[in-house]
Amino acid sequence: MIDLKRLGENIRKERKRQLLTIEQLAELAEISDNFLGKIERGAGTPSLHTVDRIACALDVSIDFLKGNVGHGAEYKFISSLMEINGLDEKSREKFIDFINTNIQYFK
Repeated sequence: MIDLKRLGENIRKERKRQLLTIEQLAELAEISDNFLGKIERGAGTPSLHTVDRIACALDVSIDFLKGNVGHGAEYKFISSLMEINGLDEKSREKFIDFINTNIQYFK
């Protein structure tokens, strides 16, 4: 049984990580943006075919969207970079300086 709430949350997280709007992902998956919004809120009940289309549009597996695949270090790193991108310029520069200062300890 698929946890529809978790499925929707994972779709939303991945869509945002890829900097896609609901409209853009819906178009890629060939579904309506209204239905995609319902799926992301856990209120819609998508068919397996629809979940597969969303997974293909996001270039991830259905297992990933169901939450059955753990996130490795590379995924976490890329996700962090996407979040850093949302910071203002000054904060981004401070963060990069922080990383550059501390990276020597991990070599």
